[in-house]
Amino acid sequence: MLWAGAAVVLVALPLGAVPAMDVVGGIRTGSMPKGVSISPDGRTLYVTNYGNAHSNNVMLFDAATLAQTGAINVPGIVVESVLSPDGRTLYASNFTRGTVQFIDLARRRVTREVRAGGHPKVLAISRDGARLFVANWGTHNVTEIDTARATVTRTMRAGRNPRGMVVTRAGRLYVANFNGHTIDVYEGAQMETHRRIDPVCRIPRHLALSPDEARLYVSCFSHSKLLVLDTQNDRPIREVTVGEWPKSIDVTSDGRYVGTANYGGSSMSLVDTTDWSVATLDVPAMDHASGIVAARSGLRFFVTGWYDNHLFAIATQGSATAWTISDAQRALTLRQRDYHRRHPAE
Repeated sequence: MLWAGAAVVLVALPLGAVPAMDVVGGIRTGSMPKGVSISPDGRTLYVTNYGNAHSNNVMLFDAATLAQTGAINVPGIVVESVLSPDGRTLYASNFTRGTVQFIDLARRRVTREVRAGGHPKVLAISRDGARLFVANWGTHNVTEIDTARATVTRTMRAGRNPRGMVVTRAGRLYVANFNGHTIDVYEGAQMETHRRIDPVCRIPRHLALSPDEARLYVSCFSHSKLLVLDTQNDRPIREVTVGEWPKSIDVTSDGRYVGTANYGGSSMSLVDTTDWSVATLDVPAMDHASGIVAARSGLRFFVTGWYDNHLFAIATQGSATAWTISDAQRALTLRQRDYHRRHPAE
């Protein structure tokens, strides 16, 4: 089922005024949509359906309309994905196979598969696309893959349950250790330099960089905070309260706004980095937020709902027709949220 608002109208926003947001569209995905990534040209969204084993586990959607434009059958259970800089290859982590699968998007099929570690999750790719990093949740390490050769370059020991990762233009890699409460930092041509930021916060889950790479954003799951670190000295700059249990985060292309997908709150928070003001939007029909990605231009985010199996578009209030649901659907969603808080499947 598809819901969509009108065409997006860009709204000029004054400095220091975090805008109100609306849900402007929604469409059904596969089961348990874990993550969402966006093509370099901003036209296509790729949703990884963790609950769909072997078929329809990567779905493609038009970023402008949310219409589904295709599906890819990937052996195993996919977790997260990342695009090559040229947009031709989608790399997907496979939870059960312990691999990273190279998906040729022109042919929409897996062409190569590389063994990583136990239960690989988040992927990060270098700016030139030559180096792919894999956070191995189960074996507490990070695999580096040479994408041209489809071979493992090295394996780096990390903290307990590494998950969120980002890599800078210069090749510095940040790795958030979910149950280690730390961040590992690797750099150098051979990743020979390693240091650890300890402590960071309880359950640092996801990482994102500002476009100028001066700030590292950390979602602190247990504390419902967005932590901001100075990348020059690893020191905290700011701690901002967002919605309950922020899971994934992303930053707008201009660097002004950070969005958080709040798992416990079934909501999205928008943080204005000019004054650190925050607005949090409850997403109707969403049952626990999971993945989030910012549009390539304008103020629009796309968020997946873990239990409700939908992809939602969220934009500035007034920029498109708001999407609404019936009172009956809203009541059902609230009951489902309560059930899944008490009986989580993750």
